[in-house]
Amino acid sequence: MNLYLPIEILNREFDSKLLIAMESASRGMNVYVGRVKEYLLRDFFVPGIILYKSITPSPNRLKELNFFKKNNFIITSLDEEDGLINVNKKYLIERYSNESINLTNKIFTWGKFDYDNLSKKFKKHKKKFIKSGNPRLDFWRKDFETYFKKKKFIFNDYILFSLNFQLSSEKEFNQILNFHTESGYIKRGLTFGRLKKIRTDGFNMAKKFFKLIASLSNKTNLKIIVRPHPIDKLSNYNSLKRFKNVKVIKEGSLSEWIYHSKIVVHSSCTGGLEASLRGRPTISYIPFNSVHGHKFADKYSKKIKKFDECLDVIQKITNNKKVKKVNSNEFKLRAYNYLSKKPAHKIIVDEFLKLAKTNKIEDQNNNLFLNFSFKIRDIRSKILKLNYGNIKFSFFNKKETLRKFEILKELNPKYKNLNIHFIKKDIIQIKSND
Repeated sequence: MNLYLPIEILNREFDSKLLIAMESASRGMNVYVGRVKEYLLRDFFVPGIILYKSITPSPNRLKELNFFKKNNFIITSLDEEDGLINVNKKYLIERYSNESINLTNKIFTWGKFDYDNLSKKFKKHKKKFIKSGNPRLDFWRKDFETYFKKKKFIFNDYILFSLNFQLSSEKEFNQILNFHTESGYIKRGLTFGRLKKIRTDGFNMAKKFFKLIASLSNKTNLKIIVRPHPIDKLSNYNSLKRFKNVKVIKEGSLSEWIYHSKIVVHSSCTGGLEASLRGRPTISYIPFNSVHGHKFADKYSKKIKKFDECLDVIQKITNNKKVKKVNSNEFKLRAYNYLSKKPAHKIIVDEFLKLAKTNKIEDQNNNLFLNFSFKIRDIRSKILKLNYGNIKFSFFNKKETLRKFEILKELNPKYKNLNIHFIKKDIIQIKSND
């Protein structure tokens, strides 16, 4: 059985998708990871299981789901964040519909909160919902700390700012408005007014954080690492370049940057939620009431409103290694795999194998044809100097990808016989030698 794992935002999704891919390949599946969806829709690949990051009922997404259904694909889905960090049930209307669920074979949920919401809202589809958790959170677990210890890292014991505002230009914001209109979000309850308020608050929040970072850089010898939103431009942070101990970096996964940090500062950011749950001293700086971000992400952080107090607390924490332990009982309801015996990637692959057994798809890809076709395309793009990919995902860094692959192989003996093939700049294949 073939498994297809599309990636939209590389730095956010790759580690978890690689984990799913390696577990699946170790259990007999042939796995393709990366920018595969475009080629699936153009019949480059034979049918198999596809894992969507969402089944938002937009016209384009419904068209894709119908295409895959008609062409004998098995469609599964796991939403990247909404089932974890929402404080209400509005995400159900924005992200799901009876039509999109009807076209999907299985939907993996973050935890009890997400599972119960979906089961009550879409009762006739209850059997499709699987309480699995998200493999992104598998890397937050204690049994995955060895993964980060084995990776060589460029910095340690720095102050990490995990930022989640998008500083879009007028042109970019108009594109955002058009996207939400065409995707049907506006019809399903989202308003232009709220989108504009999110943008305005994001810019105002950026000013407050830039001021905080500037003042802090003059009061500490520690390195300050700033992690922008994964789709925000680095040029928006040029004003921070004048500070020698400040680095604005997007490379690598946020999880590894959190692991090596001394303290994490954020404002309603999922990275702040992760940091607090992984035992890092975490501050949520909230200088004004803002609609940007997700308030649930602040739950386990020390919340500070005043500039001087925030500056003072950061300095005190960097000189004190004591960390207040988070009471995570409530969080277990949000993320099933946080403390479960079996991590999410194994639960998900269990379901893949059940689906493969029920829906026997025997077709195999012609890998020689794929390799040849994709090599020609890569050469053509190089000769014509075409822009490759986008700010979310351009292509795989071969050295970094292999490094992660080899470390995960060390962590699980079952992965010993796995091979990775770079069949295109933005597509890798993982399969077993057995």
